[in-house]
Amino acid sequence: MIDEVTPGREPLAEEPLPAREVRGGARRPRRVRRMRRARPTVRSGSLAVVLAAALLTGLALAFQGFARWAGEHPGWAVLLGLVAVPVLYALLRGMPHARELRRAARAGMAEAEADALAATRTAPPVPVDEPAGPPTHAQEPPPAADTFPPGPEGPTLAAPFRDGRTAPLPEPEAPEPYAPEPEPEAAVLTAAELDGADLATLDFAALDPDTFEEAVAALCRRDGCADAETVGGAGDLGADVLATAPDGRRVVIQCKRYGPENKVGSQDLQRFGGTCWSVHGAQLAVLVTTSEFTAPAEEYAESSGIRCVDGADLAAWAEGTGPAPWGPGATVR
Repeated sequence: MIDEVTPGREPLAEEPLPAREVRGGARRPRRVRRMRRARPTVRSGSLAVVLAAALLTGLALAFQGFARWAGEHPGWAVLLGLVAVPVLYALLRGMPHARELRRAARAGMAEAEADALAATRTAPPVPVDEPAGPPTHAQEPPPAADTFPPGPEGPTLAAPFRDGRTAPLPEPEAPEPYAPEPEPEAAVLTAAELDGADLATLDFAALDPDTFEEAVAALCRRDGCADAETVGGAGDLGADVLATAPDGRRVVIQCKRYGPENKVGSQDLQRFGGTCWSVHGAQLAVLVTTSEFTAPAEEYAESSGIRCVDGADLAAWAEGTGPAPWGPGATVR
């Protein structure tokens, strides 16, 4: 008769037992099958833990919903509780015990450690790089520095070799400190010198600020403003030159000797426009500069009636090729 193997368990091991006598005097060995308990694995233990956790979570959610429903229907809740108690008891009886779960987990860990130990024993050894051996030839001492006599083409060493491979380099020379080129001194001229000078060839940008104001006053006197004078100073309130035009208008001029990179902005025009009309009683307000005006400054000057004379207009005025600020052809700009 063939023995059937129970699913999920290992086949029965056969062990020989003492032979027994049978009829005829022959001895026949007797074999019995001994049951062995299947060894739990990590996979079965993990599956049991997951199933238990899922079951407990479902039970918690079901209990929460049941409690909410029982508060609304107490009679049905009592009847359902009487039915559910035997079912829960049967489920708890069918769940694996905690001791069996721990035993299965320990058995799985032991098998994993044994497999890892067997893998390390059968792995081939890792080759280790051996250090390089000593050189086979003796190193010659470095040559002395005097063996290289200086010549027109040979190197001149400041000190002997230190390690036989390199020679010390000479220290670099310290760079000379940067000294900016001094700006040319501004020319200083008096009013009498300017009146007798040729203003057409005068470089207004090379004058100092005070001399520039005197030069603008000399231009006014040359072109018909006999009483033109400079009034610039700490309390001039924006007026550097005051004059009376040939047609009788009071002229108030502010002078700005700026470099080509510095333009006259709208703020300069606004400060001048706030005092030239109300404080100085100007009938013609002029701002003269050796530089240029920004676009917002020109817009403000056009709206407030201030005439702007930049470096190009000043040169044309001095040379006689352009009009004076009060003469024919002068426009508000």
